[in-house]
Amino acid sequence: MSASLWVSMPIIRNIVVGAARHSGDVGIICKAGGITTEQLEDANYKLSLEQNCAIMDAALTISGDPCMGLHIGEKTTPAILGITGHLMQSSRDTLTALQNLQQFTEAFTRLYTFRMEIKEKEVIYYCEPLEIWNDISPGTARQSVDIAFAGALHILRLLTGRSFQPQKILYRYVRISDTTEHEKILKCKPLFNQSCNCIVFNYADMLFPVIGYNKELSDTFKTLLEAELKKQDNGSDFTAQVRRIILQHFQLTFPGLEEIAAIMHITPRTLQRKLQDENTSFRQLTDSIKQEFACNLLTNQQLSVAEIAYKLGYAEPSSFQRAFRQWTGTTPNGYRAGI
Repeated sequence: MSASLWVSMPIIRNIVVGAARHSGDVGIICKAGGITTEQLEDANYKLSLEQNCAIMDAALTISGDPCMGLHIGEKTTPAILGITGHLMQSSRDTLTALQNLQQFTEAFTRLYTFRMEIKEKEVIYYCEPLEIWNDISPGTARQSVDIAFAGALHILRLLTGRSFQPQKILYRYVRISDTTEHEKILKCKPLFNQSCNCIVFNYADMLFPVIGYNKELSDTFKTLLEAELKKQDNGSDFTAQVRRIILQHFQLTFPGLEEIAAIMHITPRTLQRKLQDENTSFRQLTDSIKQEFACNLLTNQQLSVAEIAYKLGYAEPSSFQRAFRQWTGTTPNGYRAGI
């Protein structure tokens, strides 16, 4: 089974190093995620969602810092994002830099959905961990949004030499008792219990020029990133596109054929035909993703097998159990017992 849900090592290394109080802490945090300190230096290594959550949990414990995400984010640099970071550094202006981040997020992680929306005098920058992450480990998912928000603001300041003050910052999470650190680092009093996670910028601020703008370099980095994404997709362009859309739209339930076809502005028949041209089907594709999701969801002992079944779109837990046995040769409870 191929891993659809992964994050690149530089992102994880940033968290591990940022959370460690002593050199020995690095090894402890790495061990929690099933990696060695040597692998921490391998920029091409991809970690699963489960490894990501385990490492972030260990980092929170080791650091003892409830605002760990904010403190890691405020020290994040473009280099951590690899070629995407270099593209941001060579972008024309702040808006283009954020658009490039949105377009090429999948070059360094497939655990988030970044989206931008321009409304009159506002630019809204959305950051949503995949819903499955919220199901498996809501605490680390919330910390990841803090990293993304504080990191985005710090990177924009580095790119432009200007201090950005957002108009609004919204969290879909429950309000925390003390928001002092959020206000200090994000330069804005956040609102909680909202319908999304987003930063709202003044449109005029998004036109600030990037200090290192270089059109030739920007074009080169964009070409490299397009080639990297194509390589990750293993040549099955349409199948990979459908897979990405399924992952992005898994919220309260698993999206069906008609929903995905509507999002892609094609008919269900056309969607099926294009997948058949690449030697797969919507059923095969969704089953492979459901298997991966199921295995991840089963790591959360607080979720019952019935709850997992409903999240994956099964009307009855028994149907999910039969499917899981076909995928893995064992029952969901048997798999969970072996974790």
